[in-house]
Amino acid sequence: MATLLIILLAAMCTVLPFWMGQRYGMIRLVSPMHLLSYFCLFGFLLKVVVYSSAPELAFYRRFVDNPWADQLGALYLVLFIMMMCLGYRLAVKPTSHMNTTMAIRTVSAGLARRGALSVLAFAITIGTIMMILRARGLSALDLAALAGLNSAKQINVNAEGVGATLAGIKTFFVMPKFAFILLLAHAVVSKDRASGLLTSLLGALLVLIALVSGDRFELVELAVFTLATLMMTGFQMRARTLAVGLMCIGGLAAVSGYMTVLRHGEQGHGVLQQIVGSTYFLDINVAIMVTDRVRPEAYLLGDSYTWWTFGWIPRAIWVDKPAIDLGVFFKRDVMGVDTGGAFNVTGPGEAFINFGWGGVLVGVALGWIYRKGEDLLLSARATLRTGAAFLYPMLFYPFVQGTLQSSFSAFIVGAAAQLVLIIAMIMVFLTRYKILNPLPERHAFHAA
Repeated sequence: MATLLIILLAAMCTVLPFWMGQRYGMIRLVSPMHLLSYFCLFGFLLKVVVYSSAPELAFYRRFVDNPWADQLGALYLVLFIMMMCLGYRLAVKPTSHMNTTMAIRTVSAGLARRGALSVLAFAITIGTIMMILRARGLSALDLAALAGLNSAKQINVNAEGVGATLAGIKTFFVMPKFAFILLLAHAVVSKDRASGLLTSLLGALLVLIALVSGDRFELVELAVFTLATLMMTGFQMRARTLAVGLMCIGGLAAVSGYMTVLRHGEQGHGVLQQIVGSTYFLDINVAIMVTDRVRPEAYLLGDSYTWWTFGWIPRAIWVDKPAIDLGVFFKRDVMGVDTGGAFNVTGPGEAFINFGWGGVLVGVALGWIYRKGEDLLLSARATLRTGAAFLYPMLFYPFVQGTLQSSFSAFIVGAAAQLVLIIAMIMVFLTRYKILNPLPERHAFHAA
């Protein structure tokens, strides 16, 4: 009976955010509430359904033997999700989707220097891959190198198990990702075949970046980048497009499976088992583990939300810099596992480590920020003047993903560096517009 109740609660936590996204979201299928729904589906609902028949797959069972732990963890996670929905709803105000779509299409059509943009994307990617190989002591990118990059994602630099993930170098990968989004938007709006071909080539390049990064979530990002860009430009899904999309998703799943083989060898599990046996997405395992292990005397009281203030210092300068990803603290200090690396701590997990059950109130703040960020970036005026809408898939989606699956400070440090590069690309490649008539229904503007 308890298992059935948890499944029903997980289903509610998946359906409610999706309904809110449909009703209040400013962008079809990929509003913050849609994203919350998807992360609940894979991190909560799918996992508890699988665990009901195959409990040995549950990640938390390696560390927790309290018979009530799963119910306490599920209760905390449900409360956190409900608070996020509440915070989002409190921030909703009337807005015009039509104006936003028109503004995005106008800016997309004005994409300049497409050839130079593509050359830049490929050059930056090749140069960044070479720097990664050199930092890892590799001479060439071959199958052996890919296996090493996927099996050991960090370079240990001290006895505490803290390592360098080369995140600073990988920051430059934001440039080919942003080029992909810009060219895809231009291809959709202008129906230009050259832009479509360049988009396809850049898509393949992003798959290579995922292989080199050793991060299967890069493939999820690629899928979301594509869907978000299509939705922002008002693209209408048809049967043929849907079939192509499903084929692409199948291809990404195959690459993900290959990356699993590179990491774990032929004994590696399939994609589904990798998902349910991990702490990926808005994970129920983490909620169970933190509610079982973290005691009031160990609460961080908001400290982890400030670690970004020193995170910008390169580890090459400060070798003993503490990890800014709370996942390292969660794995080593909370769960007592000293093998290096980290566990995904998730947004709810970070909130509990800081404030205990009071952490559910962090969910209200996050939901409110999700809506305000959506309003700010997807407004027609901001899009025309600064190209702000293109920051939605590039930075705001990763922010939502980071605050659901990872930790706050780890995202902030990387995003600040990425924002500088993205702004430079907007200034060079996007045409911005001055608004001549402030009345939104007139849509009057010209190139700046």
